[in-house]
Amino acid sequence: MAKSISLKPKRELLKKPPNFDGYKLSLDGDVTVYSQNVNEALEPKKSNTSCYLRTRIEALHNHLFKDPFHVNHIYYFTSRGHLIKHQYSKDSKLSGSEVVWQADMSELSEEESEGDRYFASLHFPSEDLAVVTNGRGSLHILETGDRATTQSWLECLQTNTERGVIMQSYIADGDDYQRHLHCLIVSVTTQQELTSNEQYVIVDEGLKNAKDVAVHLLSWLVITYNGATWEPGRVRRLAGRGTIEYCSFDTTASGLIILCHSNYSFVEDSISPITLPKPKEKVEEKKLPKYTYMQNDEDLIVYLNVGQITREDLKVKVQPKELCVKIKDSTVLEGHLTDLVSADMVTWTIRETTLELTLPKASEGVRWKQLLEGDDVSGEEVFDPQLIEEVNQRLAHLTSDKLDDNPDLDKPAYNPGQLEACDEAQEDLLLLHLDGSTHKTDSLGQLGATQHLFNSQVQGSAIPAFCIRSDVDGILWLPEKDSYTHVATFNAFGYVKASKTMAKFTCASANNSYVAIADVKSHIYVFFQSEAYSGELRNRKSGKRMNTVARQLVISMKTHDEILGLHCDTDVLFVLTEKTLYAYALRS
Repeated sequence: MAKSISLKPKRELLKKPPNFDGYKLSLDGDVTVYSQNVNEALEPKKSNTSCYLRTRIEALHNHLFKDPFHVNHIYYFTSRGHLIKHQYSKDSKLSGSEVVWQADMSELSEEESEGDRYFASLHFPSEDLAVVTNGRGSLHILETGDRATTQSWLECLQTNTERGVIMQSYIADGDDYQRHLHCLIVSVTTQQELTSNEQYVIVDEGLKNAKDVAVHLLSWLVITYNGATWEPGRVRRLAGRGTIEYCSFDTTASGLIILCHSNYSFVEDSISPITLPKPKEKVEEKKLPKYTYMQNDEDLIVYLNVGQITREDLKVKVQPKELCVKIKDSTVLEGHLTDLVSADMVTWTIRETTLELTLPKASEGVRWKQLLEGDDVSGEEVFDPQLIEEVNQRLAHLTSDKLDDNPDLDKPAYNPGQLEACDEAQEDLLLLHLDGSTHKTDSLGQLGATQHLFNSQVQGSAIPAFCIRSDVDGILWLPEKDSYTHVATFNAFGYVKASKTMAKFTCASANNSYVAIADVKSHIYVFFQSEAYSGELRNRKSGKRMNTVARQLVISMKTHDEILGLHCDTDVLFVLTEKTLYAYALRS
């Protein structure tokens, strides 16, 4: 059985800053914008598909790729396969475009459809390596050297893989003292294609029985460096229905952490094949008891099914310690009574097909554990409704039929009546940890109707963090070994995000100093953590003085082109459109 995952917030991070009263609109003078033209067209527009999961991957694809090992370094692909690099510095500002590698973006063959193509994607597992998928079934490992100075990267491996988008790559040292590169690629397939593939073993009955349903396919590739070359190794695949909000390797790359709305399970392992669980043994249906009885302080009443008979067919013999019931000389019930009865006061009657036998207790008030000695199988005690009512009345003073006798005693932190429909999550959120060796879900967290807000790469961690809503706030959780750490709180951001109905991208800086929301077009909203204010602010209505302020910055872009990429660095916000790359230098 999977153990339960519990997310425990840090109390000190839940405390709102003194005088926090929402975000205060800041002036445009707090930002300086730099730009560079995009000299080559970006990748082609999205394919025409009616599949929600596929459309979601394409619509929310961030064309800007950040380098977590080098601040203010960003990359994007063009339609010709050029991987373009830009960097920002306070001295030289936003640099011009620099081609560091060329991907294969050849036209699809006649057998391949537009639906088989994904956007090219890039991830950095270390300071000297990069992993690229071209979206057409090809994965590349690139030796980059020092990316701060090198101008071209060297390809050291190209291998075929599932068409899709790379979600994460991770370097881990194995037990064999070799360097292992773990890559995670997400794609979309159908339940029919999944079940028809003989390589896949589907253990999830819900996934197996679903019809005409699009599913996510996660490919987990392990590529090993033997000291001279990289060699493809173990391949594992998982599948599941519903959207994936977050997916990452754990800190040892021995399992996957998935934040989703439906169950996910392994369907393939090239080293340790998936096996179907043994069929559960059928549990024998519980047989109806031969007789039932109920008791009170004075009597025992026995009920025995005797069928359609007459009184002449039935013989009942009761002694103080013995009971015998016969139908036409055939014994149907016989044994030693648990305690003494008053045999001369026994009565019985037949009601349709049931014999009702009343046995007065010789010792009133004594409760019998069973009717016949040594017989705890044939009979079953049923409880007297009158006795149950007496017990309920005795316990009534411990309960109340009111929801809250004193609602002012414990007031909620916020007024639920102020929440709107956009504040409610549409589906329950699940947090899964799947073990890569046993293929089982060894940890499970049922987070309920909780909204996922965004994912973020935290400073000093190779594992990304995920932010989910708690009341009106956003809480950032970082997976660590066997636990999840509360690393930051974005005050009232859950409520803010729910109000942005045109939001496309959301991301935060690595030091969690601010979070940004980009609309589909034209606008970016930046929300800063509370910071000390050099002067003094005063609330016009209450007269309350404030020495700290949480700023909100609204950036209105000069173009109405669709925003294709967003990346937050410590003091710079990068925004990519079809024709221009912008760098917004933010006042700290």
